[in-house]
Amino acid sequence: MTESAIGLLEALSSLFTRAEVTLGPFTVEDDPAWPSPSLQGQAGPGRRYWQPVRQQPRPEAPLAGLEAALELAIPDSLEAFYGSFFSDPITLPSPWGPLSLTLPWSVEEWPRLLENQLGHCLQQQRFKLEPAPFIAVLEGEEDGIISLRLHDGAVVLEWPGQRTRETLAPNLEAFIGHLLDAL
Repeated sequence: MTESAIGLLEALSSLFTRAEVTLGPFTVEDDPAWPSPSLQGQAGPGRRYWQPVRQQPRPEAPLAGLEAALELAIPDSLEAFYGSFFSDPITLPSPWGPLSLTLPWSVEEWPRLLENQLGHCLQQQRFKLEPAPFIAVLEGEEDGIISLRLHDGAVVLEWPGQRTRETLAPNLEAFIGHLLDAL
């Protein structure tokens, strides 16, 4: 694992710890059909506590299928991001408004996540945009998608059906830093 990937994992771990302290314990509807290693004890009728947990064993190339389908290199930072934690979306404050990071909930969710990533990237290509896999969504009125540009690793904000992109951070670690500062 590269030094930048280790830094990203540490930043994500800090973000999740601070989010739980600031926002309170995470709960989710109890759905036996959708298990996850993130699930903890009962939080009340029909609800379970959960926490982001490290993926063990860590997948070597979690986005290899996306890389092959797009015939484009996936940055190490994006591989580290998606291969780091199992997590339900956590709505976090940010300089751009509330957002939810998109991480896999379990190993069983990987095929769906990869299909969604591929569909997103193919739609971008249709609009003559460089494919940029998503990492988060803005919550609220904007419906913005936060993605990672493949050629330089910059984090960008885009809107469905539009060609414009706003650069939010030069890399994924800086983006997570902005989220830590907002908590």
